Parts: sequence; C-alpha cells; structure tokens
Amino acid sequence: MNRKPIWFLILMIALLVIPSTVVFAKELGLLTITGPGIKGEVTLNNHDDMMNLEQSGFFDQVKFVKPPENLGQGYNITAHLNLDGKLVPMVEMVYYPAEEGQPGYVHYTGRLNGESMQPADDWAQMRPQAETALRDLMTANKIVIQPAVVLAPAVAAPAAIEPAKSEEQPAGQPASAPSVAPTTVPQQTYYAAAALAASILILVGAGVVLRRRTTSQGSA
Repeated sequence: MNRKPIWFLILMIALLVIPSTVVFAKELGLLTITGPGIKGEVTLNNHDDMMNLEQSGFFDQVKFVKPPENLGQGYNITAHLNLDGKLVPMVEMVYYPAEEGQPGYVHYTGRLNGESMQPADDWAQMRPQAETALRDLMTANKIVIQPAVVLAPAVAAPAAIEPAKSEEQPAGQPASAPSVAPTTVPQQTYYAAAALAASILILVGAGVVLRRRTTSQGSA
C-alpha cells in the first residue's frame, strides 16, 4: 500500500486547520519634532538613534503624575512605528524639558488604538535614562533645548528700614529719644514774668507814696 498520498492528505489538512499568522516587524522608525527654536519641523529617522531611544525606555513612562504648574512652551513630538517599511503614527506627546540635570515631563495627547490615533490626556515624568537619550538626540540634531518647567519666583522679604541717626551713640548706651521742639511756653516763664510785673508795681506804688509825703511836708 502506498502511504505517500495519505501523508500528503494529512499534511494538507493540518495546514488548513492551523490559522495563518502574519508577523510584522515593529520598531521605532521616525520622530517629528516642533517647538521653541525649531523652524518648521525636524524629522529624525536614523536607525541607530531610534533604537537607542526605544531601548532607553522612552515609551515606557508608566508612572503617571499630575501636571506641574508654571509650564512654558513644550516640544510637540510624534513617534512613528515602522511596520515592514510602512510608517504608522504611534503616539503624540508634548515634551516639557526642565533645567539640565532635572527630569522633564511628557503630556501624552494621542495614542494608536487599533488603526487610528485616539485622543489621550496622560502626564508622566521622564525617566533619567530616557531623558538623557532624548536630550542627546535633540542636541546632536542642533536643537537648542529651552526649559519649559519654570520654577515659581521666590518672594523676597522687605528690607527693614532703620531710623536715621543724628549722631553716633556711645557703645553700651541706649539711643536717646529724638528731641521734639516745644510747642508751648514752659510754666517757669509765666512765673518769672508775673514776679517781674509785681516788682514793677511795688516800685511804682512806693514812688507815688514818697512823692505825696514830700508834697505834704513842703506845704506845711
């Protein structure tokens, strides 16, 4: 009995039963960046740079945070996947860099869901390795990174105003109170004036009495 036709039939049945699966090669293929200091749009598609950025965990920002305050203008970034030579937008985000050495923030505004981009509203803080990889990539492509995370300005306490010193006080002695010009005549002045007026009246009265006596004696 020839068994070859039987094995061939079994193989064909097995191929029909097993569902066909198409495997696509997925990798980061392209970045487009717009923002401060960029004229138009910068396109980055170097294969090694894209692999380095992907391996840094740039797309693994799973720790979501609240949006920070005092934000300036960020960088709009769109990442495209390379699906067997076809570039498909994967994620849209706004990158807010901080001062160098400090982690920036990412605001995810769109994600690929199925075959179309769907709106998103998630905030994440950059991982140190991903922050370094993105900054190095932007700097290598002559993008001058402008910080967008602005710290609130510190409020300076008002300086104390010291009273002007008329003259230097000796060490160890308290400063004397400022002199105030008198607005009324001292009481002693009134007493002296009254005494002087009384003396004048006494003298005048004595003179009048003596004059009368002298007149009386002369006429006697």
